[in-house]
Order: sequence, then C-alpha cells, then structure tokens
Amino acid sequence: MKLLINPSVDPAYNLALEEIIASDYPFEAVMLWRNEPSIIIGRNQNTEAEINAAAVRERGINVVRRITGGGAVYHDLGNINYTIAANDRQLDNEAFARNAQIIIDVLHKMGVPAEFHGRNDILVDGRKISGSAKSVLSNRTLFHGTLLFDADLSVLSQVLTPDEEKIKAKGIKSVRSRVANLKEFLPDWSADDFVEQLKNGILAELSLDEVSPLPEELIKKAEELADRKYRTWEWNFGSITAFTYCFKKRFSAGSVEVRFNVADNQIRDLCFNGDFFGRKPVNELAAKLNGSIPRFDDIAGKLAAIDINDYICGINADELLTLFRLR
Repeated sequence: MKLLINPSVDPAYNLALEEIIASDYPFEAVMLWRNEPSIIIGRNQNTEAEINAAAVRERGINVVRRITGGGAVYHDLGNINYTIAANDRQLDNEAFARNAQIIIDVLHKMGVPAEFHGRNDILVDGRKISGSAKSVLSNRTLFHGTLLFDADLSVLSQVLTPDEEKIKAKGIKSVRSRVANLKEFLPDWSADDFVEQLKNGILAELSLDEVSPLPEELIKKAEELADRKYRTWEWNFGSITAFTYCFKKRFSAGSVEVRFNVADNQIRDLCFNGDFFGRKPVNELAAKLNGSIPRFDDIAGKLAAIDINDYICGINADELLTLFRLR
C-alpha cells in the first residue's frame, strides 16, 4: 500500500482525483487531502434540501457532490480527509471499521482515545470527530472519511441548516451528530502539525519509508474529470429525485407564497398565492417561469426581464427573487 499527499484544496478536483486513484492507480493507497470551505453532498441526496442556500451563496462556499453515499458534510482547511483505495470489493458490514482502524491506531499513538462507533463514525469522548463513506467500483472499493481537527463549527451549523419547510424531498437526509474538533485533545498543535503527524503515523503503520508522488497522468485525468463532472451544476445540484418546493414571505405589499414541483431538473406547476394585488393574472407570471432550471441565477435572469409590478403590485424582481432560496 502507498501513501499519497494531495496538496490541492479545490474540492471538485480533489473528489475527481480520489475517484481516479480508486479506479486507475495500480496500487492500494491511502491519500490525505484538504478542501477550502465546501459542502460535500452524498451521492443520493437532494442538494437543496441539505443546505442553507442563501448562506452558502453569501459566503461563496463550494458545493460538490461525491460518488459515495451518506450525508452532507462541511469541509474547511481545519478538516483533514483521508481516502483509502482497496483492491477488493468490500461489501461486508465490517468494512468501515476495518479501514478506519489505521486512522484509529494513529490517533491512539497521538494520545487521542478514539473508537469506532455505529456504522461508520469515529468518536472521542462520545462526540464525532470522523465520519466515513464508501463506494464499490467494478473491482475496487473507495473509502473516505473526515477528521475534524480545527474546523469552524459555527459555519457548519449555518450552512447545513436548510429551511425545514422549504423543500419536501425524497432521498437520503443527513443525520446531525454531536461533533468535536481534535484540537480540543491536541491543543498545542496546528492543523498543519496534525497533518504532518498523521502522515508520519500512517507511514509507520504501513511500514513505508516515504510518501509516493502523484503520477502526472492521473493528475491530468483528474482535471479532465473535474471539468466534465464535479464542476457541473448537473452533477452537484441536478435533482436525482423529484421534489416539491414551497416558501412564503410577507412584504409591505402583502404576503406571497411560491410553490412548484421539480422533475427532470425543470420547474413545473409553479404558482403564486397570497393576499397581494395585481393588474394582470399572476398565473401569467407563473407561466413565464415554468420550465426553468431550479437554479438561482436562472430564475434571477428571467425575473429581471419581467415587470413584476404588473402581477404583484408593490414588489420588484429583487424582492420576489428572495422567495427562491436556491443555490
């Protein structure tokens, strides 16, 4: 088994690289990497139902879907990720625990009393410091997990708190856990210190002398895959299941509710309700938006070309746009 260090902090490239490592790298491997502020969505989740889209947009946080299942997680430079590419197709119930053991053993040598818990978590003193997920490929298995060292947990709570009544969605919902940063247990270390000690610990566990270089041909493949897949709206936000959206807000001109269905990544059956007044039938406004991509920029562009005051008196396009709490 090899140890790889990925210096990139671009989440789209990083997720592409680990997919390439799992599929094309000829050796079993452990890879360490970090992301700049990002939300990483599980393969089977509805993205809009997991995030606070307004907070994500205001903070400029990346949102990228991974190929493994499980729930949405927040990454920043205080979170360290590990990837394990295994040669066999590990389908048994103990696979998570077996692959996490190398990380647990290294943490123990740092003096951190980590333990595997439940299906796929690592806890310290009853609080979650790591979650993991996997994807079984044709003849390999990709495992990956987080290690919260000094992540900004206040941002985590803001960006992973969607409006509960906004979206009625099918798909896998995230389960929130009591979390902790490892810095509580290693107060004199920085995140860089932790990465260095983690690297040295894994080298010792694997009886390796040095970190292996990332092959240039795999780096190129990862960049191509990132552009083709992990940087696209269709992959990251495209709905894999239909959902219903509803949001209501009171303006000085009255209350307005927007409601629509999404199927095949198109807005359908949109309608506006409320105690507002208008000069033209509001269903004409709804018809102008039906068929749109359920994306903030797409809706904004269409509303900018419409005199909203014709349909809802006293409200402009920017105000109406606040009802569409989409990314």
